[in-house]
Amino acid sequence: MTHNRAAVDLLASRLAAGLVHPGDPDNNQPPVALPLPGLSSTGIPPEMAEQFAAEAGLPHNDAPRLLAEAIVALLETDLAGGSTIIADTDLAALRAAAAQAPEGTRIVGVHCNCDNTLANPLMQIAVGNTDRVMVNGGFMLRTLAGLNPDCPHNPL
Repeated sequence: MTHNRAAVDLLASRLAAGLVHPGDPDNNQPPVALPLPGLSSTGIPPEMAEQFAAEAGLPHNDAPRLLAEAIVALLETDLAGGSTIIADTDLAALRAAAAQAPEGTRIVGVHCNCDNTLANPLMQIAVGNTDRVMVNGGFMLRTLAGLNPDCPHNPL
């Protein structure tokens, strides 16, 4: 699954336990728990759930996770032409980088596949109105040599 795993994990755990509606502070309504009994782990035996999931062509029998995967996929593909769920800290870093770029230029972070937080770019490249990006190959190779030693892409 290519969708945001952290969002799916969070939704699946909360769907199984029950969600909390935030209420409406403007109308003096406090948060309230929304129990979702159909998504708890109690009910039919696991073997029967696996059989039902297989017959329905589902990838697994974890109902909260199936629902979470469907919700995240819907948000990422159908909301206003597609959306990305991103942590506030990552969004703030992207906004700060964009604010530093000259007019008509954007800063693109180059990240390793092993850094799913997007917090530690290998490098940043300023991209203007062009269809190609030129880089200093020697600098790039020296930068790559300084990868985190635990990174599976470290050439050393």
